[in-house]
Amino acid sequence: MRYLATLALTGMLAIGGCADDSSLSPTSDCLTTGAQDGGVTPSSPVITNITWNPLGYCRQGARTNYNLLVFADDPDSENLELLFDVNVPDCSLVAQRGNIFVVSCPNDAPQSGIACAEDPDGNTSSRATFTFEVCQPGSCKQTPEACDMLTLDP
Repeated sequence: MRYLATLALTGMLAIGGCADDSSLSPTSDCLTTGAQDGGVTPSSPVITNITWNPLGYCRQGARTNYNLLVFADDPDSENLELLFDVNVPDCSLVAQRGNIFVVSCPNDAPQSGIACAEDPDGNTSSRATFTFEVCQPGSCKQTPEACDMLTLDP
């Protein structure tokens, strides 16, 4: 059932995300500006998990789309109010809707990325780093060695 829901959502993302290029621009400044005031405040969002899943047929050396989902908690904002951003340098962003990203990766090596969240007040999370293996689903909770959920901003 989870697979069907993911497949349906991915189809909606692909249709909605390709309609105009502005939907593919980052929704938050947290990847470029980092946490405000030199650090994370008590009211900043906290990244709690990142999951990844290859979509469709996947093999080494062939480009594949991956679903990336970023989860965060914020003490003073609803989750639907949070803005999320992800950067996986060797992959291209195909679509994004809320905390769900579809990226296209070359599958020639494990991919490393950065995720963050921003609340409506402009408070940003620390940057969370993650690495996923070629064609392997996973999450920061299943494979904690693949993630650094406490990465501090420079």
